[in-house]
Amino acid sequence: MIIALENIRSLYNVGSIFRTISFFGFKKVLLVGYSGRKAAGIDELHDKVKKTALGAEKDLDIKFLASQIQLIKFAKNNKLKLVAIEQAKKSVSIENWQPEKNSVLVLGNELQGCSLKVLRAAEEIVEIPRRGNKGSLN
Repeated sequence: MIIALENIRSLYNVGSIFRTISFFGFKKVLLVGYSGRKAAGIDELHDKVKKTALGAEKDLDIKFLASQIQLIKFAKNNKLKLVAIEQAKKSVSIENWQPEKNSVLVLGNELQGCSLKVLRAAEEIVEIPRRGNKGSLN
């Protein structure tokens, strides 16, 4: 299973997510759009990501993708199921979801969540039920 971070605004959130996915044993992460980049168009991690990741970035195979379209093509070309993690009308609760190894789990932007392009292309939309007041985990 691959984790994709779509336009995550906070570099510190990216580093924190790196620690979390490394802890759970994920090995590959796709940074989509501006997520974690040193600068626009540069496929290199920003130093703030490394600072917050506390070395977790060394455990991960990191690939940069410029856009959601590249993410969708990557999933199709590698025969991977695209799964958006989002609160939406068509979403299923994570409690009822059966994960598959050949999947890309997309975590969206802190404010808007997953983009409409990703939501339309996703084969599944999975929701993590919210218990508190905040609408975003990151």
